[in-house]
Amino acid sequence: IEYLRFKHNITLVCPSCSQSNYQKLQELWPNVTILTFNSAKNISEGFNLKGFIKKTIVGQKKPSKSEIFKSNMVLNSTDLVKYYFSNLIQLVQNELNTNAYDLIQVDFIELAPLIHFLPENIKKVFVHHELRYKRMALEYATLGYEDLSEEWKIANTKLLEIGLLNTFDKVICLTEIDKKTLEIDGVMESKLEVSPLPVDITEHPINQPFVFSKRLVFLGPEVHFPNLDGVDWFLNNCWTKLLTSDPRLRLSILGKWSDEAKIMFSEFRNVTFEGFIEDLSSVMKGSIMIVPLRIGSGMRMKILEGAAWHVPMVSTSIGAEGLPMKNMENCILADSPSEFIDGVLTLSADTELQNMFVKNAKNIIKLGYSVAECGQIRNVIYQKITA
Repeated sequence: IEYLRFKHNITLVCPSCSQSNYQKLQELWPNVTILTFNSAKNISEGFNLKGFIKKTIVGQKKPSKSEIFKSNMVLNSTDLVKYYFSNLIQLVQNELNTNAYDLIQVDFIELAPLIHFLPENIKKVFVHHELRYKRMALEYATLGYEDLSEEWKIANTKLLEIGLLNTFDKVICLTEIDKKTLEIDGVMESKLEVSPLPVDITEHPINQPFVFSKRLVFLGPEVHFPNLDGVDWFLNNCWTKLLTSDPRLRLSILGKWSDEAKIMFSEFRNVTFEGFIEDLSSVMKGSIMIVPLRIGSGMRMKILEGAAWHVPMVSTSIGAEGLPMKNMENCILADSPSEFIDGVLTLSADTELQNMFVKNAKNIIKLGYSVAECGQIRNVIYQKITA
């Protein structure tokens, strides 16, 4: 929107927010019409199984770790049939009856069924930030046991998701990987386009040269379940063995994490939850970033942040998915606990490798992720759709 608002008349429809935030956004984008709709108040509209689980199961007793994790998975909060926003449908239909539009864009899979209530004569595009059935399948894989009811849910969600996508004129993916996955799984190739999200990355003047300070850094809040799962996987499978090899290692976890999570991980030594930090330079200086994610689709911004702070990185393949990260060229990619442990120990002991990764990874933040570059890619797709 920041780029396209100077080329097109744009109306943004989004959930209601505080009056202060609304005013700030309108000040930032004075030439964008902003319409808001209220979230549903009952379970039949805007159905939220995650909230239902927390009120019923979790509210009865002290929740187990398994219950906490399950309540945060989209695997247990996704029901594309029951998501329903009558006020959104009415708002959009009233707007389309009042003003003329060339193109309608829908973001996020919960809102994809809105297409059934849109005029046939207007081109419609869907932007897929994260493949829902893929995310659900990856979450299911972390459970470590077979559950046919979960497999049923994933299979049905996949069928509905692919069907919904094929009703749009175009489907925009953030990465080539997501595009290929959708093509294999049944979305018509002619409908698929790739348009990455812009990332306003500022290169920071630290860590040149890089000198390791025995600190590992994880960047991301607990509210995004892949972060919770990634930290849990790393601490339970890697951290104790890493400390056995080097007791001086420290782990700093950045972002907002609950007291419950801190208590859950309190048994692990040399781990600090830093919370939100205004100036990251003090933490990033001399740190190696870990990205132990096992769940994801779309783009991971942590890698770009790490490259901008000139920190060497150890990541899973999923953590680096969608970005030009290459093992032993600009990072270490490791997917098993033993590989991840070896990767951290190898990188922490090799000054030359650390600085090579910093130098090579720095190039990826200059490879087409600016607002102007991504905006132009998106604009070309819009012109193609409406031609």
